[in-house]
Amino acid sequence: MLEELKRLLETYRADGAVGASLAFALGDGEVVAVTAGVSDRPRNIPVTPDQLFKIGSCTKTFVAAALMKLAEDGKVDLGAPISAWFPDLPRAREVSVRQLINHRGGLPEFEYDIPMDPSLVWTPAKLVDLAFSVGNQTAPGGPAVYNNTGYVLAGMLIEAASGLSLGAYVREKVLDPLGLKDTWSPATESFPNERMVRGYYHRPKPASDAASGIADGGEMWRMDGVLPYSDELQDSSDSFPFSGAYGCGDMVSTPSDMVRFMRALFSGGLLPAPLFREMSENRAEVSFPGTRMRETGAGLFQSSYADRLLYGHQGGIPGYVTVMQHEPMSGLSVAMTCNAGSGNRLSYYASSMHPVFDQAIRTILRG
Repeated sequence: MLEELKRLLETYRADGAVGASLAFALGDGEVVAVTAGVSDRPRNIPVTPDQLFKIGSCTKTFVAAALMKLAEDGKVDLGAPISAWFPDLPRAREVSVRQLINHRGGLPEFEYDIPMDPSLVWTPAKLVDLAFSVGNQTAPGGPAVYNNTGYVLAGMLIEAASGLSLGAYVREKVLDPLGLKDTWSPATESFPNERMVRGYYHRPKPASDAASGIADGGEMWRMDGVLPYSDELQDSSDSFPFSGAYGCGDMVSTPSDMVRFMRALFSGGLLPAPLFREMSENRAEVSFPGTRMRETGAGLFQSSYADRLLYGHQGGIPGYVTVMQHEPMSGLSVAMTCNAGSGNRLSYYASSMHPVFDQAIRTILRG
């Protein structure tokens, strides 16, 4: 099986990927890691299992779990309005703490408008201000619409309630208890940058008649002035500051740590059952082009891979794509990262990892 997984990743590299890192565990069995490709193209450095990748929105699952730990300690009521924490926020009396992390808070979005400018330093408050200046707020409790602003507010709430930085609280309540030594929150804590893989970005020039919608080839991120249009992959490792991602996408990790996290989350090793159900149940249908996500809970999505229903998250940030999932029927926890991506959904690099992930799951479960 390991040789078959290795060949799968090598084929993925030959098809155009730069580097890939995969880890999995069945039940409480050993965590197994497989890698292929390079972490630094000019220096031709191979990817190794202990190298760090930006995991983008997979950060959200860690932050949601941290919020549940606050609830477990009685420091926050998930059903209470957020007005106690954000009295000046529009419609704060209508938005619950729970809705900050289940994509049903009706909050405006900033992701498609934030400039990918490495010289900028963001505060969480500035991110929220940006969202309200560029996006539209809708009534809370409506259809699930993917929202990063809620996770920025969740991070701010965690800091206010705990007296710690978001990174320090996630470390104290989630990472350290699970022995996760290869995961960091760079927006609010120092981390070993020398262990990071380089990220590579495909930014093809849109066709003159291309639609502006993301699903039709419109650009997801504002890269003007940062990277030019090119059919070649460009190093995007430093194109976006961690402070601009914060609680919605700043974390770095390894697939092995993500597997250990998901296994603990689903086995009851992190949260009591009622709080885990807050994350995994009461899901709402979603439709996100270019993804496998079908229903959202709070920090966990139901997704379809290998003709099975799995639960977890996926993440994308310029130059990096990540998927981490758990399959309850088999007890499989699996995560995969790659260091090439694109903000153009029609690009190979935007979605090519998902069919590879399908095949990896089939290979592992076939044994």
